[in-house]
Amino acid sequence: MSKDFAFDQKASQRVERLYQTPDIVEQRRASRALLQLKPGELVLDIGCGPGLLVMEMAQEVGARGSVTGIDVSADMLALAQARCAGHANANAREASATALPCESATLDAVAVTQVYEFVDDLALALAELKRVLKPGGRALIVDTDWDAVIWRNSNRERMRRVIDAWHLHCPHPHLPSQLPQLIAAAGMRLERATAIPIVNTTYDAETYSYSMIRTIAKFVAGKLGVSLEQAEAWAADLESHGASGQYYFCLNRLAFLVSKV
Repeated sequence: MSKDFAFDQKASQRVERLYQTPDIVEQRRASRALLQLKPGELVLDIGCGPGLLVMEMAQEVGARGSVTGIDVSADMLALAQARCAGHANANAREASATALPCESATLDAVAVTQVYEFVDDLALALAELKRVLKPGGRALIVDTDWDAVIWRNSNRERMRRVIDAWHLHCPHPHLPSQLPQLIAAAGMRLERATAIPIVNTTYDAETYSYSMIRTIAKFVAGKLGVSLEQAEAWAADLESHGASGQYYFCLNRLAFLVSKV
């Protein structure tokens, strides 16, 4: 992960607000529908963030099951642990995707949302995923290729340069196109690949893209020749489309349902 894209307390709180927008609530619903959790199952959420998916999955597995969330950010974990407090079947702890805190072949299901694109050693992360799953266990991997974003704008060249600079926020900005081969190389089976779309037609604080405009503008300023003034002009252009009723944003999350054979 870029050192300029760390999840400190303020960033974690922004993520928590973002994850409660209808767009990401729907993303979690679609993810749970693909995982098809059952009562009594043991589940891991890798990169649990503020713990919203942990709590939703804990409701699905019930009192006989359990869900553990892990994250490398202490500030994210503080939010997740507060959310899990008082729930016997939900917890959160510090751990990374390349060193999972689970015994081998013990988990029924694993969720990995917007995590692997930040992991340097993908082979090790996928080997760890396979290790902790029971035979027949499944995992849902969700990641994004930001080259697929559609954002109505007035300057395509500036948009291209901003998105190219945004790619620096993680080691694997085009991961979805590589995942089928990586999954096979790890000795797991790809059961299904599908898209979870995010579409915003208004510039609204309750949408995913609203907060991403400022997040991206702040990150790209000074990178790959994008000046602060250019980053601000890019953001202002998108906001002006919102003010004139011409706003449009579309991005597909790519979801891969994997099984351990």
